[in-house]
Amino acid sequence: SAVVQAEELKKPNFVFFFIDDMGWRDWGGAGNKFVETPSIDRIGQEGVVFTQGYVNAANCAPSRCAVLSGQYTPRTNFYNVWSIHRGNKAIDRLSLKEVTNGQVLADEKVTFAEALKKAGYTTAMYGKWHVIGFGRDGSGKGGMTPAKQGFDDILEHSANSLGKLFKQNKDPKQIFSYTKRAMNFAEKSVKDGKPFMIYLAHHAVHSGDQSRPATKQHFVKKSAEGKFKETYPGYAAHLSDTDTGIGMMLDKLEELKIKDNTVVIFLSDNGGTPERYHQNPLRGWKGSYYEGGIRVPYIISWPNHFNPGTSEVPVMAIDLYPTMLDLAGVKDISAHLGDYPIDGTSLVPALKGNQMAERPLFWHFPAYLAGNPKYTGGRDVENYRQQPVSIIRKGDWKLLMYLEELSLDGGREKIETNNALELYNLKEDLSESKNLALINKEKRNELLNDLLAWHKSINATIPKDKAIPTAATPKKTKKKKRKK
Repeated sequence: SAVVQAEELKKPNFVFFFIDDMGWRDWGGAGNKFVETPSIDRIGQEGVVFTQGYVNAANCAPSRCAVLSGQYTPRTNFYNVWSIHRGNKAIDRLSLKEVTNGQVLADEKVTFAEALKKAGYTTAMYGKWHVIGFGRDGSGKGGMTPAKQGFDDILEHSANSLGKLFKQNKDPKQIFSYTKRAMNFAEKSVKDGKPFMIYLAHHAVHSGDQSRPATKQHFVKKSAEGKFKETYPGYAAHLSDTDTGIGMMLDKLEELKIKDNTVVIFLSDNGGTPERYHQNPLRGWKGSYYEGGIRVPYIISWPNHFNPGTSEVPVMAIDLYPTMLDLAGVKDISAHLGDYPIDGTSLVPALKGNQMAERPLFWHFPAYLAGNPKYTGGRDVENYRQQPVSIIRKGDWKLLMYLEELSLDGGREKIETNNALELYNLKEDLSESKNLALINKEKRNELLNDLLAWHKSINATIPKDKAIPTAATPKKTKKKKRKK
């Protein structure tokens, strides 16, 4: 009918909730009984929950750069937070000299906001930008602000300012400031008759738990009942207030009568952290390229358009860019973007319950991330949360190629003995506990060939230069003041 056709022609709005450091299991829909996440659960009940949803990097800044640009990390050279050199200089084996240490979302990158603006959208960004070059002190070093990357309305803060702000206004991680601004933006866009995209990139629930006193009290009390094995009331309260903000936004969509014309996207920027809930059976945590560091809650909802349920299709954060363009009516993405390459695939077929062509997924991390004994599950947790690695997932199979061993211990000729490769069947071994690299050599070689072919196609750097070890820098000790 004509009504249906008119509805089809109407571009949907987008609300994209991007949460910081929320683990794969940290919501009610994943079976966590202590947390209270009715709003996230509601998105899950009304939408498609991708049980094998991934981000493109195991840390926040490169993960955000990938999702905004729609590109794999070798195209942006953004691999790590602060620097690629975050290992243990006394024992790092590779110099990483050949690797570009990019720490910015460069000006020439075309964000999904710019692409949607070109398709007639008004756009907003609230929360954590985190893709301008920065040092450990948080100082900016180039890169483009949200306004220069296609966002019309912006409210953002540095992570460093959040503690001070919380003391002033008791708004945890500015959840409610961002939410209210987003609600007003949605209302104005509806009045103006413009389709909108809101990127609500919360600082919550990154460590440094903040919550309203009453929320905290509720979970402290619940914890004291002794019914739950894992409680973490500080984190549960932080997550609960985040969920309340999400609920306010969802209610606003209903109030504006645009719920059925708004696509809601929800995911986390990387895996969970060890001081919070276990992520069993996943191995590793934030920072690691085992499943615990890159598999996240990943939900897309569009009531009356997508049938709610779960999907086992492996998907990545970079898929959101072409998915939004597809839903916005852009059928020829290359004509829309010119020669700007995006690496994701539209998930519309999967969202509509159809088959998607199987494709390999890739990760590339030619960098070091220093160890922390709490972050269990890595190869050498005492010294590294993650060593340089490149990864392919194809079907149920995942191959990790460790670059130190590959470059310095005889390369491909020595893969039978140099421990460069790990192969796992995720369907049978989600905890990545049984390395099949020396057992299923046919599958190993197939994935290795595919991974190396991808490196060539995307110009991914494999560092080969040996590091010259330097003595670890001694920690400065503060001089104690003498009592007078």
